[in-house]
Amino acid sequence: MAWERSTFVFISTNTSHDKDGVEETWLAVMARLVRLGASVQFICVADSPLAPHARSLGVTVAPYILDRWNVVRSRSRLRKYLRRYDPVVAHSTGTEADLLLRWAVRPMPSVAIATTLTVAQAQATRRRRPVDSLMRRFDETAIARTNAVFVPSEDLVGEVQSAGVAVDRIVLDPPSADPTASVERHLAVYREFMARRGEGS
Repeated sequence: MAWERSTFVFISTNTSHDKDGVEETWLAVMARLVRLGASVQFICVADSPLAPHARSLGVTVAPYILDRWNVVRSRSRLRKYLRRYDPVVAHSTGTEADLLLRWAVRPMPSVAIATTLTVAQAQATRRRRPVDSLMRRFDETAIARTNAVFVPSEDLVGEVQSAGVAVDRIVLDPPSADPTASVERHLAVYREFMARRGEGS
């Protein structure tokens, strides 16, 4: 696989770093991609606890991209960033990151979208209740456009299917203290996206 010709972008609006959670898995995935020679970018909010860990792995961190409150500005910045780096896949977690990514990437069909849902699934935004509810509704209606949805439990598989995501796009990825199996699942999905773009040989 021509990993050294490929770019991968991870996007998170989470402000916590949970043990054995998506953050731990992502660090392991990022580390593996860096070792394979890929270009790895991480877009986050300025106070993300994951940023220093990612940077120590050789990942390019861009904490200035996501504005906490200005969604339109964040969308514009994210779209420019994705056009500049043209990643194989942009992988998001956190309701705000998921929504921004799906909105920003619409004019770029060559960029695959992946989303990781959390165990709690109650991904609250930092907005007031009416806006928070509206953003959740947008998330429910837009998730069908996602190329891969990583879910932590069997319970969420049915919920994601009912939202319009084909079963072959849902990846069961249970949390574990040992992220090895999860890393392999991520790489398998990414290889499929690379092959579609002609970067798999």
